[in-house]
Amino acid sequence: MKHRRSIELASPGRHAVEIEKETLATLPQWYVLHARCRICHHETSIDRWEIARRCGRDLSLAEVANRLKCQGCGNRSDNLLLLYKLPRD
Repeated sequence: MKHRRSIELASPGRHAVEIEKETLATLPQWYVLHARCRICHHETSIDRWEIARRCGRDLSLAEVANRLKCQGCGNRSDNLLLLYKLPRD
């Protein structure tokens, strides 16, 4: 599946990484983090390097997902953490 910017998306049935085990430090550089609110459907990219600087590189992706807050409506529960895979040359 392709994103509108030609970013390869992993299908829901085939998870690219295990978010409980994967950390910001161990996540390959070709993955881009995005967040989507399930209430207002606001979607934005996440600067993983800024989060690593503020919270530590050993923060798991599951912990990042639990900390998400929608900038559109303020929702803090049930937000989605999306991993987009950049094309590799």
